[in-house]
Amino acid sequence: MSTIGILGGGISGLSAAYYLARFGPSSNKVLLIEGSKRVGGWVRSQRVGPGFYPSPANASTRNKEQDGIVFEGGPRSLRPVGVSGAIMLDMIRDLGLADDLLTVPKSDPSAKNRYIYYDGSINTLPNSASSMLFHRPPIFKNVLGAALCEPFKKANRSDEDESLYSLVSRRFNDHVALDLVGAMVHGIYAGDVKSLSAQSTLRMLYENERVHGSIVKGMLKGGVNLESFRERGMAARARKDDPDWFGELESMSVIGFKDGTEMVTHALRKRLEEHPNVEIILDEPVLQVKMNSEGKTSKITTTQQDIHVDHVISALPSYALDKILTDGKLPHLQHNPFADVAVVNLAYNPDVKLNYDGFGFLTPYPSPSSPLPVPGTLGVVFDSNAMSGQDTNNSRTKVTVMIGGHQWSNAFNNVPIEQLDPQDAYNHAIKAMQAYLSIDAKPEYAMVHLQAKCIPQYVVGHMYRMGELHHVLKSQYGHALSVTGASYLSVSVPDCIKNSRELVEDLLVAGALGSREKIVTGLGRVDTYKDTKQMKESARLSKSHINILMKS
Repeated sequence: MSTIGILGGGISGLSAAYYLARFGPSSNKVLLIEGSKRVGGWVRSQRVGPGFYPSPANASTRNKEQDGIVFEGGPRSLRPVGVSGAIMLDMIRDLGLADDLLTVPKSDPSAKNRYIYYDGSINTLPNSASSMLFHRPPIFKNVLGAALCEPFKKANRSDEDESLYSLVSRRFNDHVALDLVGAMVHGIYAGDVKSLSAQSTLRMLYENERVHGSIVKGMLKGGVNLESFRERGMAARARKDDPDWFGELESMSVIGFKDGTEMVTHALRKRLEEHPNVEIILDEPVLQVKMNSEGKTSKITTTQQDIHVDHVISALPSYALDKILTDGKLPHLQHNPFADVAVVNLAYNPDVKLNYDGFGFLTPYPSPSSPLPVPGTLGVVFDSNAMSGQDTNNSRTKVTVMIGGHQWSNAFNNVPIEQLDPQDAYNHAIKAMQAYLSIDAKPEYAMVHLQAKCIPQYVVGHMYRMGELHHVLKSQYGHALSVTGASYLSVSVPDCIKNSRELVEDLLVAGALGSREKIVTGLGRVDTYKDTKQMKESARLSKSHINILMKS
């Protein structure tokens, strides 16, 4: 019997506990320790009535009225693609959430139509070869020519990391790097294209140049398969019971839920509470984690108690883990900055119409020569288009304005997020709606989420630093500590779920909770990223290991 302490009750910690309960022996004791009064982390969905809510806490009771609106503070739609998509869908199916799914096919306008604000107007991005050739908006000026020239440029095949800006401007031009890719990373990371690692964020671009000598050539050849043999095996096991259902869902552009993404974390909590060997501890921040002199057990000290465990899985942000470890600091946990984002949900009277039938728009990297009308606005999601099935009894126009990220100081005049008045975030959102979408009406519903340190920024050199962290974890903590979560390998919800499953499988088969043949840190995959050939051939499971895990 082993006792496992999981630190952090966000999607990664919940997923780790779920897979330990689902695949592990019932003799193991699983303790999920969360510092706040709720699980779910950044995943937060609330159905509310009309009014202004300066924070989610002001709408603590879920409103089931027919005219209620679902507001999302975090992820609102999930991409069911690849290995991560299959594993996420398997979890959704096992949790009994299949009937609560909302699907958006690739033919839907919200899947086809994407926009970027550029040169004083909202530009529709081409979604086909013909539209790229014959209906190019201003933002696509100099893009086609750059794409035609890119395959003839000398390739950089070194393993050195570089910023996304460095990679894309070198292969294409500054315009593509700042105005297209810069806008894209606003939507994914709320981040700075000049700081983010190409190797660790939009890795397909990085690998296409290394493997094919050209980003365009790589795209035309179908790209580089970034999924290892091990990962493909995980996906095959996930799909095996109902391949038709998985095939249908994986063909969708995105999926969502009738009552929002938090349905997943609510269902995870409910499932965990059904397992007698799982205990969820809420409202107990962890103060420190101390290893004993033999390094075989750890003592977790919370604000209420000391808890002794055989293995610790940290799903905390890396900077939070750094603060509580007492036995030798681990490298790089504080290196990456984290983005602060103000998320403002708005819903208007049905008479207020959007002039665009698509997912939403993003803003490019800010430029002194082409300033944005409302500085610091990252983009606006057209929620009533993007996930129309959530509010079936309500035809109001719903949007989400995202503000801040690497532009926080410009958005709020250097006021820290901890000191910001939610009314100021709301006022900024209203100005953005007026300036970008010409909507002057007052919203009937509004909610402000001030998300401090919500998205880790994988700055240049991130993968190298994770490799160093992996090796120090192995040598310093042995079988006692593993890590998972958005701080390390990926920020998306499907990837966080997949990484937690991979960690738990490794622990149960060959790690601290299994044969102990290898030390499992949660970062072992970093070693396989050194080159694509090694990655493709890495992490193979033996036949006996596959048989052990086939019960999944």
